[in-house]
Amino acid sequence: MRARQGASTIGPVRSLVAAAVIVCVAAACESVDATGMTAGATPNGIRLTRPSALLMWAGDSPVLLRAVPEAGSFVLPYRGGWRYDGRQGTLVPAVSAAERIEHPSPTGTLTAIERQSLTPGGYAFSKELAVRDRPGGPERTIYRAPEMFYWLGWSPDGRFVALWEIEQYSGSVDQDGRPLIVIDAANGAQVNLGRTLLFGTTAWRSPHTLAFVSGSFRMLWDSKALRLWSPEEGLSDVSPSSAAAFAPVWSADGGSLYFASGPAGQYDPLRIWAGRGPGDRSISVYRIASAKAHALAHEPGYAEEGARPSRNGERLLVLRRKTIEAASISAIPHTSLEIWLTDAQGANGTPLLRFPSAFGAYGWLSDPDDWDWTE
Repeated sequence: MRARQGASTIGPVRSLVAAAVIVCVAAACESVDATGMTAGATPNGIRLTRPSALLMWAGDSPVLLRAVPEAGSFVLPYRGGWRYDGRQGTLVPAVSAAERIEHPSPTGTLTAIERQSLTPGGYAFSKELAVRDRPGGPERTIYRAPEMFYWLGWSPDGRFVALWEIEQYSGSVDQDGRPLIVIDAANGAQVNLGRTLLFGTTAWRSPHTLAFVSGSFRMLWDSKALRLWSPEEGLSDVSPSSAAAFAPVWSADGGSLYFASGPAGQYDPLRIWAGRGPGDRSISVYRIASAKAHALAHEPGYAEEGARPSRNGERLLVLRRKTIEAASISAIPHTSLEIWLTDAQGANGTPLLRFPSAFGAYGWLSDPDDWDWTE
């Protein structure tokens, strides 16, 4: 959810403070104080967990622009969650699944369990992470948080888990990123990859290579470097220091990494909304075999904020933002975002749906790795 700022700025210059307020109110603004209790059904039914994209992007409903059978169906976890179906010609609210605290590995051999404690007010939070080696088998603790943690997920081969470490609970600090920790499920060995934002910053490649956007602070225009980590290769950079990268997602074969990228720079609303300087964002594709990236072409009148390739690599779902020229900040109108279906080069596209009034001062937390696309 985004909240408008004061009269000196207008709708497009919005913040994510509302999301922090929602979480803070839900937690009664208490500091997290572990009681040592294991939380089953909490007294008030509330867990302190990663702020939900469903909450952060509540607002105007998306608009169906065109039904394209070749687009298949996909679910976007924004504005309450929406399912587009190009064959049926529908755009309807999607049913969101309840968050779980037990997470089976992709191979099915291990299960990660979030062990929870309670605040004095009865709110559950995840304090320890344990692993169970077989159904009904014993659990072994592989991680204890300094205060709490947010679950991220398993590597595709089930060897590693990733999570965000929370030193002190704060909905506002959440918006500026948390330390990203990778843990070996066999022995609990940890790798701290530094601070990342909580959305649009991570994507696993089989068997266990993690693409992640390094850099804190909620603005997407600067200090956002796309990097790769694996236990065999260590850390390597994908994006140059002159660029701000975001929204990584792998091709189905793991040979290519797609991401949004633009020049790094300071926040300047007139230039960003016009698609100039830091607002001149496009889709880049990094090829593992050559260790080189190239940019896909812009659609005239738009900037690109994220993309997801089809399984066969022949099409892309592309998140595009209409660019706007304005004489002053007060003259900038609300800005929409659209999902397009394009060919593999990002060209010959068709707009499928539009999110009205979606783009704000901190950009858009695009996370194409979470787009559930059934082609």
